[in-house]
Amino acid sequence: MGFLDSFRKIFSPREGEDRAALSKKIQASPQDPQARQKLGIYLLRQGEIVEGLDQLARAAVMYEKDGFAGKAVAVLRQMLKHDPGNTDFQKWLIRLLAQEGLTADALWELENVAGRQGLFTSDEQKIDFFRQVSESLPRSPLPSLYTADILRSQRKLYEAVTELEKAARQVGPSGMTAEFAERLTAMVAAAGDNTELLETCGFLWLRVGRTGEGLSLLSQVIEKIRMKEDIQRAQEMESVHSAIREGWDAAAAEALSFADAARKMAEPAPAPREAAPETGKEPPREAAGYWEEESIVQDALSRLRAKVHEEIGESDPDARYNLGIAYKEMGLLDEAAGEFTLARRKPELFVGASSLLADTLAGKGDFETAVATLDEVLSSALRTETELRDVRYHKAVLLSQAGKEEEAKQIFLSIFEEAPGYRDVASRTECYRQ
Repeated sequence: MGFLDSFRKIFSPREGEDRAALSKKIQASPQDPQARQKLGIYLLRQGEIVEGLDQLARAAVMYEKDGFAGKAVAVLRQMLKHDPGNTDFQKWLIRLLAQEGLTADALWELENVAGRQGLFTSDEQKIDFFRQVSESLPRSPLPSLYTADILRSQRKLYEAVTELEKAARQVGPSGMTAEFAERLTAMVAAAGDNTELLETCGFLWLRVGRTGEGLSLLSQVIEKIRMKEDIQRAQEMESVHSAIREGWDAAAAEALSFADAARKMAEPAPAPREAAPETGKEPPREAAGYWEEESIVQDALSRLRAKVHEEIGESDPDARYNLGIAYKEMGLLDEAAGEFTLARRKPELFVGASSLLADTLAGKGDFETAVATLDEVLSSALRTETELRDVRYHKAVLLSQAGKEEEAKQIFLSIFEEAPGYRDVASRTECYRQ
């Protein structure tokens, strides 16, 4: 059976084999994940949700164990459609997406979980979820930021600032300075006159490259200490403050207090490392192998595109939509974008395919076209009020990721006015509403 035949069969609306036949297949080949996946889908269609989810979960485990994480992801998405409140499934999906290098998709799933109301029975359960997810996303500050939001709302400010310290390490590489700045601004407001917390916040501003905000806040801390008539301590702080103004890099030293900074300033500078000698201009064998493998992959993709065009053409938008999802999950963003563009022609798929297309374009760094795609949805009549809000939120997230904070802010605030409990708009707009 060819790739497209298998693809059609999986997504076909027909029942195909009955339960008895599928059960016999599993008995004959108990380690066949595709047979379990088919039985699971059959059971779900018959309304046997628990049994169907059990078979799908077994299939996902087998796919992952066999090295087909992309197929496991597709199965997990089917499971979540029937049990959207299962946080264990959500953690599993996020872990697999991150493992496959689909970090943007993993973060999108995390944002959806964070914004859903009633999914967790307590704040502690929610914090536990975010901390477990952080293990799958060690380079993203988002789990720590969400945890800090909850702790700050509980007035556990020292624990909240500890989470911000964790997040600060990943802010620069992840490009999430704006999201971090929102939380740190809210933290400063919550700290009031607590100079210990304000001092840490000031150094956290420095840690993420916001030197102006950091120096300003640390000046306020020094003044508060001086007003308490602790003159010697204020002078010691002022000495560190002056060194930072003159160029000493507190962020590189990873200092989070005046005392810590003073101690590190007093340490002798490390000896410079000798530069490694040049070894010639010839690329290493690994690089040559990379280009050879890349050529093979591109050739295989060209043949696959030709086969898709021949067997499906443009007459089956549903198949193109599902193929786009498969491409996206494999990290083939150009191919996924082409499939979603074709799928948008079907009115029933217009909103969903447009949203996925926008995500795919953003994944390629083309935020302008991604936002324009969502604007087309917003200006069309092919959406409900719920879809309209979802698309506006999606647009605001992309604008924020693109650094257009003012435009994103206006959308988030308008959504908060309409539905303050929607997703995470309350935390996103908290600093604007103070």
